[in-house]
Formats: sequence, C-alpha cells, structure tokens
Amino acid sequence: MRTVAAVCTAIVLVTAATAHAAGTPEPGPVTTVLGATDIPWGLAFLPDGSALVTERETSSVYRLTGSGTRTDLGKVPGTQVTGGEGGVLGLEVSPTFATDRHVFVYHTASSGNQVVRATLAGNTLTGWTTLLSGVPKNRYHNGGRLRFSPDGRYLFISTGDAQNGANAQDLGTNAGKVLRIHPDGSIPADNPFPGKAVWSYGHRNVQGLDFDSKGRLWASEFGASSQDEVNLIEKGGNYGWPACEGTSGSCAGTVPPKTTWPTSSASPSGLTIVDDHVFVATTVGRRVYRLRIDASANLVDQRTYFEGAYGRLRTVEVDRDGDIWLTTTTDRDGTPNNDRVLHVDVVYSTE
Repeated sequence: MRTVAAVCTAIVLVTAATAHAAGTPEPGPVTTVLGATDIPWGLAFLPDGSALVTERETSSVYRLTGSGTRTDLGKVPGTQVTGGEGGVLGLEVSPTFATDRHVFVYHTASSGNQVVRATLAGNTLTGWTTLLSGVPKNRYHNGGRLRFSPDGRYLFISTGDAQNGANAQDLGTNAGKVLRIHPDGSIPADNPFPGKAVWSYGHRNVQGLDFDSKGRLWASEFGASSQDEVNLIEKGGNYGWPACEGTSGSCAGTVPPKTTWPTSSASPSGLTIVDDHVFVATTVGRRVYRLRIDASANLVDQRTYFEGAYGRLRTVEVDRDGDIWLTTTTDRDGTPNNDRVLHVDVVYSTE
C-alpha cells in the first residue's frame, strides 16, 4: 500500500487507517502471493495479517502469509461438489477471533448449502458445528459469500436461487436471499420476517457482500442473459428476480440496482469496499471494476482494471495494510491447481 501526497512526490508507508483517510484507492503493481492453488473462493484475514483461504473443489482451507507460505488447516467435512458452482465457498473470521478462534464457512453438503463454524487450534480446524443448514443447492446458483456486520453482531450470508427462479420470491426458503443470523446461528428478533433468517429476497445468485463507511450493505449479483448488477441491500427489500433482471422485465415495486453491466462484460463475484469505493471481481468479464459511492448512495466514476490480464477473477478483499488480494478462478478448463492468489499494491492519492 502506498500514499501519494498532493504536495509531495515522496512515497511513504502508512497504516491502513491512515491510508484510508488519505484519498482515492488506485490499484498499482501486482505480484503473485501463491500459485498452484485450485479455485480459491473464500478469503478472510486473521489479526496477524495472514489470510485464510478456501478451495472450492478440494474442500481445503489453508493459511497464507503475505510472503507466500501456505499452511493447510484441513478440509471442511461433509462437503459435496456439484460439477459447477458448489463446494467450499465463502469464509469469514470471527470479529472476536483473538478470544474465540472461530472461523465460519459456507459450503455445499448432501442436505443443501450450509454455514458451519470451526475453531482454529494451532494449524487445525476443529469442533465443526452447523449453524444454518438446508439452503437449497444445485449445480449452479449456490451463492456463498459471508460477511460480518461492522459491529460484529450479525453474520450476513448470500445464497442463490438453486436454478429455480421461484425460490427467490418464496419466503419459505432461504434460496435466492441475503440472510442475517447471529454468530451462534440463532435468528435475530428484528429480522424483517419474524422467525426467518431472510434479510432481503428476489435474488438470482449473490456472490459478493460488503459494508461501506455508513454501515450500508452492498451486494453483487449474477444476471441471467442481459444484466448483472450491484445492489444496495435494504431490510426486507425485494430485488425482483425472476420477473425483473437488472432494470428489465416487470420491476414495479422492487428495489432497483445501483449499477448494471451486460452479462458479457461482468458476471460479478467478489466485492469489497475501500474508502467507499466498491471493487468487484468478475468471471466472464475477466476484470475488476471500481466505482465510487457518492453522497446520494449512487455508484459513479467507474474504472476498469486488469482486463484480460489474469483470466477469470473470483474474489477481491482488502487487507489490513490497505492493499488488495485478488484470486483467479480457471474453473472452466478442468485443470486443477492452475489458479493464483494475487497481491495488488494500492496507491492512495489525495490529488
């Protein structure tokens, strides 16, 4: 991470908090942290700055340092791959990891997609506990991203419609939703639909979640044949699928997207927010988009990075130094262990 001062040409190292106050995040040089990994899907940082990473197809979880040292921590028990988008997906580290050592994983099992929790003891994940189960699964459209709220009290979960559009509008199923639970798996009393984990509905396949500086939740969503989208998630909001795709179809009474792209230039998966700039990693688009959240909660000033440089891209996350880690996802070629975890040096400009 680097800072560019408006009145000084010197480059100085600063903390993440200082960098985030300094200006606009501009992706700079890219280096490979790790090669020979297989569809790295979930990525979250530990307090020491190293990352935990999941591999979708192998069901493995490993710790990765910035210098590229990989330490395998075990496999997620009971995982089933689907020959498509199922397997071991999103991962989050407990906000109170220093005391509880908890790690949360979203994965596909025989009974459906589920959220499980484990304890990291040394170099082993142990004590696996199921918190939320039975989310409908299919070969595709399994969702999978996890994100804690800024206050650490709630775990948000993105799901897909399991290739059944009717699921998205059905409040009796957790498919095609953004869900909200407590870290122990219980349902918050102030969720919009009493007794349900559902926070928002009418989603096709959400694979990106993050919060901005005002505590608002944003999500990236795969469209079908015309429009992919980024949404600002509202409590109890209906996002229209399957009748509405992006801004097309029967969209009356639904929450409109904040931005859309043609499906040929996006297919958005991971999403992270840096200084109220939304970064989205895309698979079909093979690029990263950056958009600024303006004072009216609109997305403006779109920029495009790395187009075609690293192939299909899955996950993007900001580390504790204000830099970005980016994963590749060559899941369409049938060849294992040809993906990478990349480090993007971020320049923070005040000009």
